Amino acid sequence: MAAALDAQSWLQQAQAAVKLPETRAPMRSRPSVVVAAVAAVAILGGLTACGGATATPLRTEPSRPSAIANQTIPATPTRTATPAPTATPLAIGDACLVGRWTLTSLVMTDTASLPGVVLTFKGQVGTLLTLGADGTEVYDLTNSTQLVGSGGGHTVSWQGQGVQRFYFHGEGGQWFESGPGQAATATHVVVDGAARPDFTNVAPPISGTYACSASDLKMTAVDPVAVTQLFKKQAP
Repeated sequence: MAAALDAQSWLQQAQAAVKLPETRAPMRSRPSVVVAAVAAVAILGGLTACGGATATPLRTEPSRPSAIANQTIPATPTRTATPAPTATPLAIGDACLVGRWTLTSLVMTDTASLPGVVLTFKGQVGTLLTLGADGTEVYDLTNSTQLVGSGGGHTVSWQGQGVQRFYFHGEGGQWFESGPGQAATATHVVVDGAARPDFTNVAPPISGTYACSASDLKMTAVDPVAVTQLFKKQAP
């Protein structure tokens, strides 16, 4: 996110501060079910003879054990649920930030440009901020309105021009930019009613806080100047 160009540039003919910006528990195998047949009882038979002679000796049939061998039903194989695929985190961090956002309001407080003077800047409406899921940021001033500042009896205005690109990450209400500084140019510069030369400045990446919803984005930064920007999300 680029903020407004710093008015100190035209005063010192030097530089201006441009701020863009289960696994489900495996199914337990049931205890092995063992069906056992207990050995059958052997049948013994006996016969007794009656009569005038000696009794016929008791004949004993050999026992015929009939045992049913123990049978074991194999245990049910353990089944492990397949883990659900995990979504890959977005490079930008918070998916809410992804989209094309149009600046509807900017308020910047500058205490550095004029010693002892607090300048309050407003404007730059129409700036287009594009944030990609891959963490890219484009801050386009092409169709923005003038930035106008006043305070301590002074007035300053200019038209910002340029497209600034950074890498951007936002998460948990905090955002930061990274990458090389990006240039922007102030044209139609007017100070206290007098025209001044255009100037160009390279803005470094900055950081701040944000609040995002489906349709609105608020971004703030405090260094080197305090700036609050409000955006509306464009329809896809």
